[in-house]
Amino acid sequence: MNLHLLRQTSCLAVYYDLSNDWLYLDWQGDVTLPAVQQACLELAACYLERPYSHVLNNNEQLTGISWNVATWLATDFLPYMTLAGIEHVAWVYSPSLRGYNLVHTVLSWLPNSALTTFGTVAEAVTWLRHTRTEQPRGYHVPPKRSAAVQATLAQEVEALRQRISAQQRQLQRT
Repeated sequence: MNLHLLRQTSCLAVYYDLSNDWLYLDWQGDVTLPAVQQACLELAACYLERPYSHVLNNNEQLTGISWNVATWLATDFLPYMTLAGIEHVAWVYSPSLRGYNLVHTVLSWLPNSALTTFGTVAEAVTWLRHTRTEQPRGYHVPPKRSAAVQATLAQEVEALRQRISAQQRQLQRT
């Protein structure tokens, strides 16, 4: 992998893999819903800049995760993968039982999603490479997205940002 850092939060580093033309998401630490929401907003910003059809989502460095993250991912974030242009996601399990169970919970709520799970990064890389129907484009030649799809995606990202802000304000009041 030839990684170029695009964004970073307290729990997520988002890289563009120049060799494979995909996003590499490296999650770490003990994550809470607010931390995941902030990280997902940063990820969404990457998709506003350009489409990425393939994602390698690595949870090997996760040490803990809140259960409410599964519900939020399944209802508020992951259903928009297709709109963003995501075709294949290789999701590498967390070594923790809770993280493993969370992935299976999310998958049970999204039965027709683009998510496929793996035990190791090496397995995920091999599978993701085999899903390519063409050679990687390289960072300097981004794929195109129609203006209408781009506008819809921008609206959905803004709506997500507003929902997260409202939830955080609500939590601060209680």
